[in-house]
Amino acid sequence: MTTINHLSHTLQNWIRRLRLQRAALWAMRGLAAALALSLLIGGVGLYQAKLLKNEFLFLVIISTAIFPLLFGLIAYFWKILPLEAARHFDRQFHLGERVSTALEFSAADHSTEMIQKQLEDAVSAARKVRPRRDLPLRFKRVDGLLVLIFAVAIGALWFRGEALFTAATHQREVEVAIAEQQTKVEEIIKAINENDSLSAEQKQALTKPLEQARQDLKETKSLEGAVSVLTTTGEKMQALSMEQSSNTMQALKESGSSLASQAGSPLEAVGKDLANGDFAKAASDLNNMDLSKMSPQDLEKLAQQLDAMADGLASSNPQMAQQLKDAADKIRAGDLANAQQSMNNAAKQMTQVAQQAAASQAASQAAGQMQSSASQMLAAGGSQNAQGQGNQGNPAGTQSGAGSGSGSGDAPDSNQAGSETGSSPIPQNNGAGDGGESAYEQIYAPPLFGGTGGDTLGLPTSGNEGEVIGTSPTTATDGQSLVPYSEVYGQYNQVNSQAIENGNVPSQFMEIVRNYFSSIQP
Repeated sequence: MTTINHLSHTLQNWIRRLRLQRAALWAMRGLAAALALSLLIGGVGLYQAKLLKNEFLFLVIISTAIFPLLFGLIAYFWKILPLEAARHFDRQFHLGERVSTALEFSAADHSTEMIQKQLEDAVSAARKVRPRRDLPLRFKRVDGLLVLIFAVAIGALWFRGEALFTAATHQREVEVAIAEQQTKVEEIIKAINENDSLSAEQKQALTKPLEQARQDLKETKSLEGAVSVLTTTGEKMQALSMEQSSNTMQALKESGSSLASQAGSPLEAVGKDLANGDFAKAASDLNNMDLSKMSPQDLEKLAQQLDAMADGLASSNPQMAQQLKDAADKIRAGDLANAQQSMNNAAKQMTQVAQQAAASQAASQAAGQMQSSASQMLAAGGSQNAQGQGNQGNPAGTQSGAGSGSGSGDAPDSNQAGSETGSSPIPQNNGAGDGGESAYEQIYAPPLFGGTGGDTLGLPTSGNEGEVIGTSPTTATDGQSLVPYSEVYGQYNQVNSQAIENGNVPSQFMEIVRNYFSSIQP
């Protein structure tokens, strides 16, 4: 028994060494797998502009720490049968199947002198084995080569992929900005649903385009798409701002100011409410008036005030004006019951105006917030593009127009300044020079304002040969504009307005174009 126990102990030591050898081998393969996976995920993430530089570094560190450890632990604890291990060691150490045969004999129920001698021979042969020497921790060249290749590729991606990381950072900023706009839209929807001044139908009409905007913002990932959604939604909300109710509100406020100034009159309180824009309270006050408790003098004064209100509302809200007029006529006729009913009907219509006013105000505020959000998106996400296109949008043409307007444009492959301008007037329909500037990549290329074959814009002359409006007949200098900015702004703005009216500017950019020309107005 002592002999077989000694052999079993030796076999277990060999198995532990085999486990270490296998764990080291698979740890190296786990490192290769970690680098390959990091390279794959990083490459795909950067191609889709979804992975930041610090995230890529974190991915590489975590994967190279976890994968080798995981592979090594699995390889170390993978089950090994003693008999199979003995056969492996017999081949590995050239023991002539001594150890495996000894284990098979030890499982027998009887012991003979021959078996004992075989065991002793196996133990004697096993003592000559040196596990550290005969079972070295070696790695395969192919595994090391793979690790080296993937490591070099990751290093190249890290140091040479700055443009990809920058694009990913920009895209992440856009996605964060879009998420913020989604939150703002949700807050607007919540505020509309909690507005007690609106009816259920009005809430549904106001929240419908906002719900669509929220869904569209979830689906879009680009700056242009988000700006288009916000601008279009703003236009829809602006369309919901009712012009009729705005006129009625203005008329009611004017009538209220007049009534509020008549101290002690029957409609003084109603007038104050109307002047303050509290149409719901004014309607409640009008509805709660008890004509039966008024004196004849107050009734006559009330009839006059109702007539005045009816005249003020005749153009903006004929129905309410008619109810007020009927109430005044019936008061004068002494029919107070029907007069009370007409006043109640007018109060109901005033309540509807209050709801329309609240809906119009909510729609107008939402439209303003949508336009503001679109401008914020452009400012936050498109600052780099705007910086690169700053001179392209200058209507004064102080730099880019120098090549054709002042004769100072640079010819290709030349650093010589252009010839001085002559005394002859600038011809109409002349092509613009490039000014020595290279073309830039546009995000959006709209059609020609005014349509194909439309009139092109030229600088007007004063009628005198050799003079240009707003200039003196002096020699042009390099990079200097001869036309004052204030004199050409009107022509550009006219073309802009005409293009908007004709529908040549996409609807989602109309407000942005208007804001731009308003901001540069001299």
